[in-house]
Amino acid sequence: MTVPRLTRAEKQARTRAALLDAAARVFVERGFQGASVEVIAAEAGFTRGAFYSNFSTKEELFAELLQDRVYSIYRRMAEDAAGPERPTLRETGERLAAIQGLVEGQWLFRLWLEVLAHAGRDPRFRQIAAGFWSANRALTARVIEGGYAAAGQRPPLAAEDLATAMIALDIGLALQHFVDPEAVPLRTYPDLYELLFGPIAPER
Repeated sequence: MTVPRLTRAEKQARTRAALLDAAARVFVERGFQGASVEVIAAEAGFTRGAFYSNFSTKEELFAELLQDRVYSIYRRMAEDAAGPERPTLRETGERLAAIQGLVEGQWLFRLWLEVLAHAGRDPRFRQIAAGFWSANRALTARVIEGGYAAAGQRPPLAAEDLATAMIALDIGLALQHFVDPEAVPLRTYPDLYELLFGPIAPER
């Protein structure tokens, strides 16, 4: 049986995906500073040249990894929330808690902490962090505006401000759970989302 040959574009896409997978493992194991281009390429089974054929810098790869592995999750949540069967605040809190409860979610949060650790020293990382939050904020704000519009109401504050508060609660709970899981269990998520934002949420 003949195996179809991959096109050049398909080969490059596979190489790029393999580099992202390898970088994810190396960043968590070694941190950003300890993760050299050579180590990432070797982990993926490629040469240094293959790396630079796909990414200009380690920072560029890091930014794409965040978009691919972290932002995409929140984008899917926002898309679901904008649909006809939008989740309640409790359901939203449960989904966010579930992300943190998975091994993949814990890995993603450690990756995000890498960004924040370097943001104070490197303007490029501040841009990565700001870009992630601004995109997430815009998505969440659109969902909030849509919910109020469907209820024939106006939000009590600017939708962007409410989105900022929701993101702050998510990040704050995730950070506290990461360092002290017994004091801040994941069940706190749905309880607090419902308690803090329920009074200002439009009726379904």
